[in-house]
Amino acid sequence: MDLRQLLTLRMVVDKGSFSHAAEELGISQPAVSFQIRGLEDRIGQRLLDRSGRRVTLTDAGRVVDAHARRLLALEEEMLRDVAGLSDHLSGSLVLGSSTGPGELLLPHLLGGFKRDNPEVEVSLVVQDTQTVCDRVLDDEIELGVVGAARPHRGLVFEPFVRDELVVICPPHHALAKRKRITLADLAAQPIILQQRGSGVRAVLEAAFRAAGIRMRDLDITLELGLQQSVRVAVLDGLGITVISRLAVERDQAEGRLVAVEVEGAVLARDFSLVRHAGRTPSRVSEGFEAYAREHLGDLVAPADGSAAPLGPGES
Repeated sequence: MDLRQLLTLRMVVDKGSFSHAAEELGISQPAVSFQIRGLEDRIGQRLLDRSGRRVTLTDAGRVVDAHARRLLALEEEMLRDVAGLSDHLSGSLVLGSSTGPGELLLPHLLGGFKRDNPEVEVSLVVQDTQTVCDRVLDDEIELGVVGAARPHRGLVFEPFVRDELVVICPPHHALAKRKRITLADLAAQPIILQQRGSGVRAVLEAAFRAAGIRMRDLDITLELGLQQSVRVAVLDGLGITVISRLAVERDQAEGRLVAVEVEGAVLARDFSLVRHAGRTPSRVSEGFEAYAREHLGDLVAPADGSAAPLGPGES
Protein backbone atom coordinates (compact mmCIF):
# COMPACT_ATOMS: atom_id res chain seq x y z
CA MET A 1 0.00 0.00 0.00
CA ASP A 2 1.39 3.42 -0.99
CA LEU A 3 1.21 5.73 2.00
CA ARG A 4 1.29 8.74 -0.32
CA GLN A 5 -2.07 7.64 -1.71
CA LEU A 6 -3.51 7.33 1.79
CA LEU A 7 -2.17 10.75 2.75
CA THR A 8 -3.73 12.22 -0.39
CA LEU A 9 -7.07 10.63 0.45
CA ARG A 10 -6.95 12.03 3.97
CA MET A 11 -6.14 15.50 2.67
CA VAL A 12 -8.97 15.45 0.11
CA VAL A 13 -11.40 14.43 2.85
CA ASP A 14 -10.12 17.10 5.27
CA LYS A 15 -10.16 19.89 2.67
CA GLY A 16 -13.31 18.77 0.85
CA SER A 17 -11.89 19.27 -2.65
CA PHE A 18 -9.10 18.09 -4.93
CA SER A 19 -7.86 21.65 -5.57
CA HIS A 20 -7.53 22.54 -1.88
CA ALA A 21 -5.83 19.21 -1.18
CA ALA A 22 -3.38 19.85 -4.00
CA GLU A 23 -2.58 23.28 -2.59
CA GLU A 24 -1.99 21.87 0.89
CA LEU A 25 0.20 19.01 -0.40
CA GLY A 26 2.16 21.25 -2.76
CA ILE A 27 1.35 19.20 -5.86
CA SER A 28 -0.85 19.70 -8.92
CA GLN A 29 -4.53 18.82 -8.99
CA PRO A 30 -3.95 16.17 -11.71
CA ALA A 31 -1.37 14.57 -9.40
CA VAL A 32 -4.01 14.37 -6.65
CA SER A 33 -6.46 12.78 -9.09
CA PHE A 34 -3.78 10.29 -10.16
CA GLN A 35 -3.09 9.26 -6.55
CA ILE A 36 -6.80 8.80 -5.76
CA ARG A 37 -7.42 6.86 -8.97
CA GLY A 38 -4.48 4.58 -8.19
CA LEU A 39 -5.82 3.94 -4.68
CA GLU A 40 -9.33 3.20 -5.97
CA ASP A 41 -7.88 0.80 -8.56
CA ARG A 42 -5.89 -0.93 -5.82
CA ILE A 43 -8.94 -1.26 -3.55
CA GLY A 44 -11.33 -2.05 -6.37
CA GLN A 45 -13.97 0.35 -5.04
CA ARG A 46 -14.94 3.97 -5.54
CA LEU A 47 -13.81 5.81 -2.40
CA LEU A 48 -15.01 9.36 -3.00
CA ASP A 49 -18.34 10.85 -4.00
CA ARG A 50 -17.66 13.82 -6.28
CA SER A 51 -21.30 14.65 -7.10
CA GLY A 52 -21.79 17.42 -4.51
CA ARG A 53 -20.08 20.75 -3.93
CA ARG A 54 -17.84 19.08 -1.35
CA VAL A 55 -16.09 15.75 -1.94
CA THR A 56 -17.27 13.12 0.57
CA LEU A 57 -16.44 9.51 1.38
CA THR A 58 -18.42 6.55 0.11
CA ASP A 59 -19.11 3.62 2.43
CA ALA A 60 -15.95 1.90 1.19
CA GLY A 61 -14.11 5.19 1.52
CA ARG A 62 -15.02 5.49 5.17
CA VAL A 63 -13.54 2.05 5.86
CA VAL A 64 -10.33 2.90 4.00
CA ASP A 65 -10.11 6.32 5.65
CA ALA A 66 -10.32 4.81 9.15
CA HIS A 67 -7.44 2.43 8.37
CA ALA A 68 -5.52 5.23 6.65
CA ARG A 69 -5.61 7.30 9.85
CA ARG A 70 -4.09 4.42 11.81
CA LEU A 71 -1.43 3.62 9.23
CA LEU A 72 -0.35 7.24 8.90
CA ALA A 73 -0.26 7.55 12.70
CA LEU A 74 1.97 4.47 12.87
CA GLU A 75 4.28 5.99 10.28
CA GLU A 76 4.48 9.19 12.35
CA GLU A 77 5.16 7.16 15.50
CA MET A 78 7.94 5.26 13.73
CA LEU A 79 9.58 8.51 12.59
CA ARG A 80 9.34 9.95 16.10
CA ASP A 81 10.88 6.83 17.61
CA VAL A 82 13.80 6.94 15.18
CA ALA A 83 14.29 10.66 15.83
CA GLY A 84 14.27 9.85 19.53
CA LEU A 85 17.51 7.91 19.17
CA SER A 86 19.44 11.18 19.00
CA ASP A 87 20.50 13.12 22.08
CA HIS A 88 18.55 16.28 21.22
CA LEU A 89 14.85 16.77 20.52
CA SER A 90 13.71 17.10 16.93
CA GLY A 91 10.59 16.41 14.94
CA SER A 92 7.16 17.97 15.42
CA LEU A 93 4.72 18.68 18.25
CA VAL A 94 1.08 19.31 17.37
CA LEU A 95 -0.67 20.46 20.52
CA GLY A 96 -4.41 20.91 20.82
CA SER A 97 -6.02 23.18 23.37
CA SER A 98 -9.34 24.55 24.50
CA THR A 99 -9.59 28.34 24.47
CA GLY A 100 -8.69 28.97 28.14
CA PRO A 101 -5.18 27.48 28.21
CA GLY A 102 -4.78 28.25 24.49
CA GLU A 103 -5.24 31.95 25.21
CA LEU A 104 -3.52 32.31 28.54
CA LEU A 105 -0.84 29.65 29.10
CA LEU A 106 0.36 27.74 26.10
CA PRO A 107 1.74 30.54 23.89
CA HIS A 108 4.26 31.36 26.63
CA LEU A 109 5.14 27.73 27.32
CA LEU A 110 5.45 26.78 23.65
CA GLY A 111 7.58 29.85 22.94
CA GLY A 112 10.03 28.93 25.68
CA PHE A 113 10.07 25.27 24.65
CA LYS A 114 10.80 26.27 21.04
CA ARG A 115 13.69 28.50 22.11
CA ASP A 116 15.22 25.59 24.02
CA ASN A 117 14.52 23.09 21.21
CA PRO A 118 14.88 24.93 17.88
CA GLU A 119 14.76 21.74 15.81
CA VAL A 120 11.23 20.91 16.98
CA GLU A 121 8.40 22.15 14.77
CA VAL A 122 5.66 23.41 17.10
CA SER A 123 2.03 24.16 16.28
CA LEU A 124 -0.97 24.92 18.48
CA VAL A 125 -4.56 24.19 17.45
CA VAL A 126 -7.20 25.96 19.57
CA GLN A 127 -10.67 24.40 19.49
CA ASP A 128 -13.38 23.41 21.95
CA THR A 129 -12.59 20.67 24.46
CA GLN A 130 -14.63 17.93 22.77
CA THR A 131 -13.04 18.58 19.36
CA VAL A 132 -9.55 18.44 20.88
CA CYS A 133 -10.38 15.11 22.54
CA ASP A 134 -11.82 13.74 19.29
CA ARG A 135 -8.69 14.72 17.38
CA VAL A 136 -6.47 13.04 19.98
CA LEU A 137 -8.56 9.89 19.54
CA ASP A 138 -8.15 10.16 15.76
CA ASP A 139 -4.34 10.56 16.11
CA GLU A 140 -4.47 14.01 14.50
CA ILE A 141 -3.10 15.58 17.70
CA GLU A 142 -0.71 13.83 20.07
CA LEU A 143 -1.29 15.95 23.16
CA GLY A 144 -4.12 18.19 24.30
CA VAL A 145 -4.71 20.63 27.15
CA VAL A 146 -8.39 20.91 28.03
CA GLY A 147 -10.84 21.85 30.74
CA ALA A 148 -13.62 19.59 31.97
CA ALA A 149 -14.15 16.66 29.59
CA ARG A 150 -16.24 13.51 29.62
CA PRO A 151 -14.17 10.41 30.51
CA HIS A 152 -13.38 8.12 27.58
CA ARG A 153 -11.70 4.74 27.77
CA GLY A 154 -9.56 5.62 24.76
CA LEU A 155 -8.11 8.71 26.45
CA VAL A 156 -5.85 9.34 29.42
CA PHE A 157 -6.30 12.58 31.40
CA GLU A 158 -3.62 13.92 33.74
CA PRO A 159 -4.04 16.99 36.00
CA PHE A 160 -2.00 19.88 34.64
CA VAL A 161 -2.80 23.21 36.30
CA ARG A 162 -5.49 24.79 38.46
CA ASP A 163 -6.86 28.08 37.17
CA GLU A 164 -8.25 30.47 39.78
CA LEU A 165 -11.21 32.62 38.73
CA VAL A 166 -11.79 36.09 40.17
CA VAL A 167 -14.52 38.70 40.16
CA ILE A 168 -13.20 41.85 38.49
CA CYS A 169 -14.58 45.36 38.17
CA PRO A 170 -13.27 48.83 37.29
CA PRO A 171 -11.62 50.79 40.15
CA HIS A 172 -14.54 53.25 40.31
CA HIS A 173 -17.14 50.48 40.75
CA ALA A 174 -18.96 50.27 44.11
CA LEU A 175 -17.71 46.70 44.71
CA ALA A 176 -14.07 47.74 44.22
CA LYS A 177 -14.04 49.29 47.69
CA ARG A 178 -15.07 46.00 49.35
CA LYS A 179 -12.59 43.28 50.25
CA ARG A 180 -15.18 40.51 50.05
CA ILE A 181 -18.60 40.00 48.51
CA THR A 182 -21.14 37.19 48.42
CA LEU A 183 -22.58 35.44 45.40
CA ALA A 184 -25.81 37.31 46.11
CA ASP A 185 -23.90 40.60 45.85
CA LEU A 186 -22.48 39.46 42.53
CA ALA A 187 -25.89 38.39 41.23
CA ALA A 188 -27.32 41.83 41.99
CA GLN A 189 -24.88 43.57 39.62
CA PRO A 190 -24.98 43.94 35.82
CA ILE A 191 -22.72 41.09 34.75
CA ILE A 192 -20.85 40.12 31.60
CA LEU A 193 -20.54 36.38 30.94
CA GLN A 194 -18.73 34.10 28.59
CA GLN A 195 -20.96 32.18 26.22
CA ARG A 196 -22.76 29.01 27.26
CA GLY A 197 -20.51 25.97 27.24
CA SER A 198 -17.36 27.81 28.26
CA GLY A 199 -15.41 26.47 31.22
CA VAL A 200 -15.52 29.73 33.19
CA ARG A 201 -19.28 29.98 32.80
CA ALA A 202 -19.77 26.37 33.87
CA VAL A 203 -17.90 27.05 37.14
CA LEU A 204 -19.95 30.17 37.80
CA GLU A 205 -23.27 28.46 36.98
CA ALA A 206 -22.43 25.63 39.39
CA ALA A 207 -21.59 28.12 42.16
CA PHE A 208 -24.85 30.05 41.65
CA ARG A 209 -26.84 26.82 41.56
CA ALA A 210 -25.29 25.68 44.84
CA ALA A 211 -26.25 29.03 46.37
CA GLY A 212 -29.84 28.78 45.12
CA ILE A 213 -29.43 31.60 42.60
CA ARG A 214 -31.08 31.14 39.21
CA MET A 215 -29.24 32.25 36.07
CA ARG A 216 -32.43 33.72 34.61
CA ASP A 217 -32.59 36.16 37.53
CA LEU A 218 -29.22 37.71 36.66
CA ASP A 219 -28.86 41.05 34.89
CA ILE A 220 -26.66 39.76 32.03
CA THR A 221 -25.55 42.73 29.94
CA LEU A 222 -23.40 40.83 27.44
CA GLU A 223 -22.47 37.24 26.53
CA LEU A 224 -19.13 37.02 24.72
CA GLY A 225 -17.01 34.21 23.31
CA LEU A 226 -13.49 34.89 24.55
CA GLN A 227 -12.13 35.92 27.93
CA GLN A 228 -10.23 38.80 26.32
CA SER A 229 -13.49 40.11 24.87
CA VAL A 230 -15.06 39.93 28.34
CA ARG A 231 -12.04 41.71 29.83
CA VAL A 232 -12.32 44.60 27.35
CA ALA A 233 -16.04 44.96 28.06
CA VAL A 234 -15.32 45.31 31.79
CA LEU A 235 -12.59 47.87 31.06
CA ASP A 236 -15.21 49.81 29.07
CA GLY A 237 -17.49 49.88 32.11
CA LEU A 238 -20.23 47.64 30.73
CA GLY A 239 -20.43 45.44 33.81
CA ILE A 240 -18.42 43.16 36.08
CA THR A 241 -17.45 39.56 35.43
CA VAL A 242 -15.81 36.37 36.64
CA ILE A 243 -12.64 35.58 34.71
CA SER A 244 -9.32 33.74 34.97
CA ARG A 245 -6.86 35.62 37.15
CA LEU A 246 -4.27 34.99 34.43
CA ALA A 247 -6.27 37.11 31.97
CA VAL A 248 -6.20 40.23 34.14
CA GLU A 249 -2.97 40.10 36.14
CA ARG A 250 -1.43 43.02 34.24
CA ASP A 251 -4.63 45.06 34.49
CA GLN A 252 -4.64 44.52 38.25
CA ALA A 253 -0.98 45.41 38.62
CA GLU A 254 -1.46 48.62 36.61
CA GLY A 255 -4.64 49.61 38.46
CA ARG A 256 -7.07 49.31 35.56
CA LEU A 257 -9.11 46.53 37.20
CA VAL A 258 -9.76 45.38 40.77
CA ALA A 259 -10.28 41.78 41.89
CA VAL A 260 -12.79 41.10 44.66
CA GLU A 261 -12.90 37.92 46.77
CA VAL A 262 -16.15 35.93 46.89
CA GLU A 263 -17.04 34.43 50.27
CA GLY A 264 -18.22 30.86 50.52
CA ALA A 265 -17.49 29.84 46.94
CA VAL A 266 -14.55 28.09 45.29
CA LEU A 267 -14.22 29.65 41.85
CA ALA A 268 -11.56 27.57 40.11
CA ARG A 269 -11.18 24.98 37.38
CA ASP A 270 -8.58 22.40 36.47
CA PHE A 271 -6.89 22.03 33.11
CA SER A 272 -5.75 18.52 32.15
CA LEU A 273 -3.36 16.96 29.68
CA VAL A 274 -5.07 14.44 27.41
CA ARG A 275 -3.36 11.66 25.44
CA HIS A 276 -4.41 8.61 23.45
CA ALA A 277 -4.54 5.66 25.83
CA GLY A 278 -3.08 3.26 23.27
CA ARG A 279 -0.13 5.33 22.08
CA THR A 280 3.37 5.60 23.50
CA PRO A 281 4.21 9.30 24.04
CA SER A 282 6.92 10.65 21.78
CA ARG A 283 10.09 12.08 23.24
CA VAL A 284 9.03 15.49 21.97
CA SER A 285 5.69 15.43 23.81
CA GLU A 286 7.36 14.08 26.95
CA GLY A 287 9.97 16.82 26.64
CA PHE A 288 7.29 19.49 26.35
CA GLU A 289 5.37 18.15 29.34
CA ALA A 290 8.55 18.16 31.47
CA TYR A 291 9.36 21.71 30.34
CA ALA A 292 5.80 22.88 31.01
CA ARG A 293 5.61 21.41 34.51
CA GLU A 294 8.98 22.97 35.34
CA HIS A 295 7.99 26.44 34.14
CA LEU A 296 4.28 26.60 34.97
CA GLY A 297 5.05 28.08 38.36
CA ASP A 298 6.53 31.15 36.66
CA LEU A 299 3.15 31.81 35.01
CA VAL A 300 0.38 30.69 37.33
CA ALA A 301 1.60 30.90 40.93
CA PRO A 302 0.70 34.36 42.25
CA ALA A 303 2.03 35.62 45.55
CA ASP A 304 -0.88 34.15 47.51
CA GLY A 305 -0.35 30.70 45.99
CA SER A 306 -3.97 30.60 44.80
CA ALA A 307 -3.18 28.98 41.49
CA ALA A 308 -0.56 26.33 41.03
CA PRO A 309 0.68 23.57 38.76
CA LEU A 310 -0.72 20.13 39.40
CA GLY A 311 1.48 17.07 39.26
CA PRO A 312 0.22 13.74 37.88
CA GLY A 313 -2.27 12.25 40.31
CA GLU A 314 -3.10 15.56 42.01
CA SER A 315 -6.54 17.18 41.82
